[in-house]
Amino acid sequence: MTDHWHKVLLSDALKQGALAKVFVEGEPVLLARLEDGTVAAASAICPHRGEDLSGGMLYMGAIDCPLHHYLYDLRTGINRYPRDVFPADLAENVAPLPLYPVREEDGWIWVRGKEA
Repeated sequence: MTDHWHKVLLSDALKQGALAKVFVEGEPVLLARLEDGTVAAASAICPHRGEDLSGGMLYMGAIDCPLHHYLYDLRTGINRYPRDVFPADLAENVAPLPLYPVREEDGWIWVRGKEA
């Protein structure tokens, strides 16, 4: 497989604290402009129950899933809630949120995907 960068959205179209859903190689990708101004890119599908995360809220560098309010860190993909809140024997074993490499260049947001 070869890595491919895709120009997906004008940088100015994603304001601080905002979310956008784009498609990279047919896959839904969630873009988020974090509180510090950086852009994060992750799967737009919640690993818990498959909900569309583009309807969620950005909260302290994480996306809050609109279905069950599972919280995923957009820098690491790690689940913060419920994993970091409940005791280990009570918390579900939640898969991390897949992340995509992302960069801003020439006024555009670029996301790297995989094409065969």
